[in-house]
Parts: sequence; structure tokens; C-alpha cells
Amino acid sequence: MNKRQQKQPEKVLRKAHYKLAFLRPTGVVARCGKSVYISPDFHKKLSRIVFLLGEGEITLTDYLHSVLKHHFEEFGDEIKIIYADKQKPIL
Repeated sequence: MNKRQQKQPEKVLRKAHYKLAFLRPTGVVARCGKSVYISPDFHKKLSRIVFLLGEGEITLTDYLHSVLKHHFEEFGDEIKIIYADKQKPIL
């Protein structure tokens, strides 16, 4: 089996993982949250991802919730360390 054939199953697995992690309803209702500003470019990209990949089953709020949840799970320890460093007294 060559390298190209070996990478195909990995790509399929990554695609499945992405769909499971980010392209599903979360149950979060937008009106219960807070408004935030995102650049027009990001809004356009995010809206296209939600519309095309979400197949009408998720909202922009669902997608952003999933992305942020993943970010906090992935980098939570680093965030806690940086936060703790900032809380140390100067003297």
C-alpha cells in the first residue's frame, strides 16, 4: 500500500470526526446568549460552512458553540496556566 492509499482512511476518519464534533445541533438557543462581533469575512465563511456542511440541521450558534467548546477542551490547561500566571502578586 502506498502513502496515498494510507492517507485516505485517515482523511475519512478526520472528516467523520469533524462532522461529529462540529456539524450537529447543540441545543443552545441564540436568544439566551450574548451578542458578539465577528468580522464580515469570518461571518461570511462561517455562514457558508453552516449552510452547506450543516445541511440545514445546525445554526451558526450551534457551530460556534461546538468550535468554542472544542477550543476550551483542547487548550483548557494552557488557559488555566496563563490565567494563574497573571494572578501572581507583583511583589
